[in-house]
Amino acid sequence: MSDPTRQTDWSTVRRMMNAAIDFCEQVEALGYGERDRDATTEVNGQSVSVQDVLTSAWTYPETTRYAIIRQRHDAADDLAYVPETARVLQAMASACAELCGARPGTAEASRVSEMLQWFETHAAQTLKAALSPRRGA
Repeated sequence: MSDPTRQTDWSTVRRMMNAAIDFCEQVEALGYGERDRDATTEVNGQSVSVQDVLTSAWTYPETTRYAIIRQRHDAADDLAYVPETARVLQAMASACAELCGARPGTAEASRVSEMLQWFETHAAQTLKAALSPRRGA
């Protein structure tokens, strides 16, 4: 049986992933290209470049990750191993990252739809069927 004090806050995880996806989508919709890195705007009286914003968009989650690791350590809640669910998120995020800026048809040629169908119609149902006898359901 799972430990109720160790339940993942999936709402926050989903919000974090959606924030990153939404931001990346906006970057692409704005037509950003490398030539735009030096474009600036003023924020609170300080000049901020496009590159500053983009760099912050990947370093902020990195530094937040380390803050989470430190918080878990301070609470004696260190990971003894990488949970399987964390591995799923890491692998899916890596696969998604490979699609950023890819030519049309890359996802189709890579059979992404088959993987998604497996997740949507098979993975959880199979897991549930395998675990049901152990859960008394």
